[in-house]
Amino acid sequence: MNSLIRSVRPKSLNRRQSRFQQEHESCVLCNTSLELKFESIKDEKTSKLIVREIAECPSCSVRARSTDHDVQ
Repeated sequence: MNSLIRSVRPKSLNRRQSRFQQEHESCVLCNTSLELKFESIKDEKTSKLIVREIAECPSCSVRARSTDHDVQ
């Protein structure tokens, strides 16, 4: 069984990918790592389950983004 397990090296990111990661993982005001929170919400109109992703800065209390994701 051990022969089937292989090590996976992390992918090296190019400059554009690194910038995208930096912008989405840190606060634009103070450069602190964002804190992610997730909430499950049931939409009353469609009866679908929605997961709300909220990214906030713990240092300056700024909400960076709030995105709703449909769960199938």
